[in-house]
Amino acid sequence: MMDGYQASAEKLADLELIRHALEELPKEMQMTKVLPPIVQRFPKQPGQSEGVTGVVLIAESHIAIHTFPSQRFISVDIFSCKEFDLGLALKSVVERFEVGRYETYLINRGKEYPKDVEAARQIVRGEREYLEARIG
Repeated sequence: MMDGYQASAEKLADLELIRHALEELPKEMQMTKVLPPIVQRFPKQPGQSEGVTGVVLIAESHIAIHTFPSQRFISVDIFSCKEFDLGLALKSVVERFEVGRYETYLINRGKEYPKDVEAARQIVRGEREYLEARIG
């Protein structure tokens, strides 16, 4: 997951740019797009900001983009059961939307999914190494 700040408000409001990003990200990440992206603008409601949400289903799960142009904020969720190059995905989003600063969150889900005890142990070890690298 990525939360991006100080992004281009114009680009965050551009439905076609968001659609194109969702069209291209699966290819860039060597994932399998199942359906074309769906992108929807949500008009400003009392107490809420205008925003755009887009999602693309991939065989490996899904990619979702949520933008709030007036706040220059973007949130991207890449849910995948297949490993992928996180750095490449981040670079693609940061460059497309001119993100000034971002935070990432990595959650290893389904830790017990591989019923192989050694495979589960490697997943947990990888998570610990990731956390130690971020803290240390």
